[in-house]
Amino acid sequence: MVGPFPGVPYSFGALRQTYGPLFVRCDVCRRYARLHLADIRDTDSRTKTFSCCRCGSDGALAIIEPNTETGMTDYQLDQVDAPQHHPPAVDRLSGSPTPAYRLSAKHYGVKAPTR
Repeated sequence: MVGPFPGVPYSFGALRQTYGPLFVRCDVCRRYARLHLADIRDTDSRTKTFSCCRCGSDGALAIIEPNTETGMTDYQLDQVDAPQHHPPAVDRLSGSPTPAYRLSAKHYGVKAPTR
């Protein structure tokens, strides 16, 4: 019989306990790296984003090694010892969010036209 998970729910540690090794992949430059959980084991996995240290594009969390999947055999393992943040990725992730919707006239301080 299996008991409850003793760690933090929704954490990277819980994902690793459930699925095994975790990977971060970049679909732009077709590279991936194994995710080491030393600093983020108890961090909520829903609050973290990843980016590629080579090209700066968004990174995706993978639970299966990408080069073993059909259609992804050209992905290359690119394990970097001390990865540095890519400058455009830092700007994109730390800057002010761009709204995904169009602001109405009241947000701009303009009165809406009367009919």
